[in-house]
Amino acid sequence: MAGPRFVAGVTISAYNPRAVRRPARLLALTAIATCVALPLAATAQQDEVAVSPAEGRATDAAPVLGLAELTHAAEKTYPGVRAAEARIRAARAQLDEAWVAPFFQSYITAGFTLAPEARGSPIFSPDAQVPLTNPWQPVVGVNFEGAIPLWTFGKLPALREAARAGIRASESDRARVRSQLLYDVRRAYYSVQFALDVQQMMHEGIPQIERAIERTDERLASGDPEVQDTDRFRLTTALAEIRAREAQAVHLEHSGFTALRILTGLRTFRVPECPIAVVEATSRPLEAYVAGALNDRPEIRMLEAAQRAREASLDIARAGFWPDIALTYRFAVSYAPGITDQSNPFVIDPANYMNISAGLALRWSLDLWGNAYRVDRETALVDDLRARFEEARRGIELEVTDAYETTVEARGREAAFRSGTRDARAWLVTTVQAIDVGTGEANDLVDAVRAYFQNRAQHLQAMMDLNTALANLERTAALPVTERWEQRCDE
Repeated sequence: MAGPRFVAGVTISAYNPRAVRRPARLLALTAIATCVALPLAATAQQDEVAVSPAEGRATDAAPVLGLAELTHAAEKTYPGVRAAEARIRAARAQLDEAWVAPFFQSYITAGFTLAPEARGSPIFSPDAQVPLTNPWQPVVGVNFEGAIPLWTFGKLPALREAARAGIRASESDRARVRSQLLYDVRRAYYSVQFALDVQQMMHEGIPQIERAIERTDERLASGDPEVQDTDRFRLTTALAEIRAREAQAVHLEHSGFTALRILTGLRTFRVPECPIAVVEATSRPLEAYVAGALNDRPEIRMLEAAQRAREASLDIARAGFWPDIALTYRFAVSYAPGITDQSNPFVIDPANYMNISAGLALRWSLDLWGNAYRVDRETALVDDLRARFEEARRGIELEVTDAYETTVEARGREAAFRSGTRDARAWLVTTVQAIDVGTGEANDLVDAVRAYFQNRAQHLQAMMDLNTALANLERTAALPVTERWEQRCDE
């Protein structure tokens, strides 16, 4: 059961004679041992967004949002998700166009011009052949024509299949964007938890060291022979080191919060005051994760869709050797009031006419030689995509294997440091009790304090690394590893 965020400390009884004689020396050892663990905070999140220390932590009035709420907000507001959904709409519109557009290839041509007046009949006319000196009159014409494809030898079905592949690729791309977003939010969230826990460890040591420096100064001023200048130097050096590491831990916290704000679109919030805890995950063999990635990974789906689209393009190129059979239709009318209408159907009158026609048409491109090269090109592109698909499958298998082994290593490291922290704490308590009764020496405390704080800090980082590795394993393997990514304090 998770509780409030805390870091266990050690208190040396003030009534112990040895503790009274050497308070500065014992606190110096504690401070120096604490500093051993602090560099971990500086390297835990080097790839996060840097922010100004002035931003600080959210105020107490800000709402408390856990990982589930932050993830939900990121899915609703992240621009990458909206962009992926827009690409899906575009791909669906392209499929609709592939179904409708071929059957609406109709065109209207309307024209207006001026022509010299012409009178008479095909037998006699009082005007010259080109009567430029006659008055010019308007000529208006409209031409409506089109074709409906009846048989294309596979061109239209291949075009629609390519459009369907585009939809599948866009939907898989949205899944890829969402998977990466979830991983980024979880990684930033665990980084914030780790930073807060590390700061707790450092905040525990600073007041003790400051009080120890004051007492050391007093005893040095009084000429106490049990206190030396080196005791004060060790204390002040340790205090400076802790303050420097504290600034790095604060920077880590601010970076994590900034990453969460950018990913979720929320400007003000707080995370629950819970210590970082290991995610309870279901363990599967490596083969299951590899199989899940090769079957359900969004990138695999995208490559499959791209391969099908390229194969459809090859089908279109092969169908180019064959003609298109279509139903054609045409309606044309022209009217020129200044030109005598020739009503004889056997006389061509370019100014006054009406034409209605419909029938079957065959359109066949005789660029067969060039089309053969187009088929060769599309075949080579299909082979290229298949080879790249196989290369990607091997790369994904390698990535999943690395993520799995990283998780195994992080799990083993977390278990080792958890056991080491428990044993080091028992060791430290035993040593302090021995000093309280007068049977222990200060030197005995050095190794115990160092071991406890070092194991504690490394255990915190191991928990963060394990949670992040599990999130990365779920992203790479496309298999859920747990139902809950966060343990709340009130549980």
